[in-house]
Parts: sequence; structure tokens; C-alpha cells
Amino acid sequence: MASTVIVPLTGVRLDPEGGLLRDYTLPAEHRTENYLSRYDRLTVVYDCVWSEAMKAHVLNAPPFLNLWEPFRASLTRDGAPVRDLRRIRYERCEQLVVPGPRGQLGCTLGGQSFAIETREPQAAPLAGLNAVLALNFNNRLEWIADWARFYVARHGAEAAVIVDNGSTDYGCDEIAATLAGIDGLRHAVIYSAPFPYGPISGGPKGFVSAKFFQMAMLNTARRDALARAAAVLSVDIDEIVDGPEGRTVFEAARRHPLGMLTIKGYYAYPERPDMIPARHGAHRFRADPNRQCNRKWCLVPSRLFGRAFRWHPHQIGGILQNAFTEQNAFFHNHCYGCTTGWKAKRLDFDVTLKRDPGLDALMDRYFPAVES
Repeated sequence: MASTVIVPLTGVRLDPEGGLLRDYTLPAEHRTENYLSRYDRLTVVYDCVWSEAMKAHVLNAPPFLNLWEPFRASLTRDGAPVRDLRRIRYERCEQLVVPGPRGQLGCTLGGQSFAIETREPQAAPLAGLNAVLALNFNNRLEWIADWARFYVARHGAEAAVIVDNGSTDYGCDEIAATLAGIDGLRHAVIYSAPFPYGPISGGPKGFVSAKFFQMAMLNTARRDALARAAAVLSVDIDEIVDGPEGRTVFEAARRHPLGMLTIKGYYAYPERPDMIPARHGAHRFRADPNRQCNRKWCLVPSRLFGRAFRWHPHQIGGILQNAFTEQNAFFHNHCYGCTTGWKAKRLDFDVTLKRDPGLDALMDRYFPAVES
């Protein structure tokens, strides 16, 4: 039975009536209804964790934008101004490293004072383990169980890190109970992170994407729970990695000279749209011609790419990384029907399908013989 821990990310959120909000990333003419309704103007900091390895507070945040100057000017430790601070800026998020000693951090924004709580690190229980990493919102619990069970059986996963983005169909305790029952899984971390996900659409080219949450959470896990993992596979709950029999994606990443693999993806479908939502095992068809989807990755955190570059959903350190880490042995099946409809277009599809014997063999071996 796996040990589990639920880690609440408390963060710092502005008062919407306090007079100070994050600026928009887009000019007014590009702000759609979706953008305005989902844009996060209030979150200043998602999380603060004490890093034993760095002997520092590590703060994870959306891009500060106009909030940076008042935040930096007011940041304190045990009531005294913080003098020494390293700011790491990524395209969709930021990390701040405040070297020790450990103390009570705080800031003042818009006339309101905030205590920044520093939580305990989660790296030790996952040290030396192969781990899968996923974000979650209302995926059915049986899908999470099927997903975790597959990665344990097929690839030798020993740990799971799930970032729950405020699921409303169940609580983090139910995710923990689901993962605790997976034979072969040794430890699971569930981050409870009920912050705005951000606009679904990326917006026009040339502007920073406002989808801050996803990338920030990957890098939160990178600096915390997964910092000492043997290898990390970043995949969604609806993504199933396959490859040569007898080889695992974790071992392949360790064997790579750079300690990383880029994993191409292809959509897999249930037989009919009216079967959606569907469990993984119902996905036995390919589009004709085959439809490719976004890449995912597996890496060793202690090696070059895992250590030196920010983690992004689809690449590490920029698009050029794919030139050095792309391979064809392992690929992922993106199960189109494993969805509860948060992307409405996923509830239907209009493609010509053909049955795939490879998917039949994979599903027969690893997934329950059910259609939904």
C-alpha cells in the first residue's frame, strides 16, 4: 500500500477590492471574454517551500508584472527587509530563491499585509524513485487508478505526483485513497492547488501566454517533490506511453546521454463519440490518417536538462531541445475520450477511424475490459 501525503498550497492572494491587481498581459483589443473571465489578477505567490538542498526558501509565482516592485520592496523575513534574493523568470511563471536562514516571510501589497507560510519539503520520500507527474481537474477516480496502475505495471513507476487544480467532484483525500490502493506504488504526493488555471486559448503571437498555472506547478514539483527522483515522466491522466517490449521509458531516459527523452504523441479514440467519457481501455482506434498531438517528456532531474532548464508541459529549455532528445522508440497514446468536458470540443470528433491491433494488445493487457 502506497504512503500518501496531501500538500495544500496556500499562497498569497490579493483582495479584489484592495486597489492593486496584476496587469493584463494583452492589450485591450485582444482581451476576449474567455481571457477576461479566466485571467488571474489576484495570485501573487502560489507556494513557498523550504529547500533543504538549497538551504533557501523557494517561492513559486505567476509572472509578477506590475506587482514586482511593491512585492520586492516590502518582502521581509522575521520583520526585517530581505536583502539577498535571486529572481528566476520563465515565460509563464517565476521562482524566487531567498537564501537561509529559515524564517517567517511576509509582504505588504495594496495596503494589506500578508504572511507567506513556508511549508515542509517533500523530496525525501521520492528520492531514487521513478515518478509520474500530472495535473488533475475532475478526472474520474477510476481513470486515475487505471493510469497509475498502468505506469507501475508497464514502466516500473514507484511514485506519483498529482497537482489537483481544485477538483469539485471529489476531494484530495479521495485521490490519496485511490493511489494508496495501487499495488507496487510506494509513495504519492497530492498538491492541493485551487488557483485559477488561466485562459484556455493562448492569445495572439508575440504576447506572454496567460496560462500561468500549469508551468508554475511543474516547476513547483521540480524544486520540491521531484528534486531527488531517479526519473520523472510528465504526462496527463489521459496519456499512455508505450514502446518496445521489455524496456521502460524511465530506463531509456537514464540511458540517454543527456538524461532526457522527447515523447511524440498520437490520438487514440473510442469507437464512437457517444461513448465519451470513456476509460482508457475503450481507446482502440486511430484516425486515418493518424493524428499527432503534443509531445511529452521523461527526464532525470539530476542530469543537464532536468537541472539547468525550466520545465514546460511540452519541452525543457526551449523548442531546440527536441533536436537532441527526440526518439521513435517510445510514444504516447492520447486517449481522446478520457475527458469530463472541460474542453467542450473533446466531447465529439469527426474523423475516419480504423482499428489498431497495437492498441488492442495494449488495452487487453493493461486495462479493464469496459467501455466507459
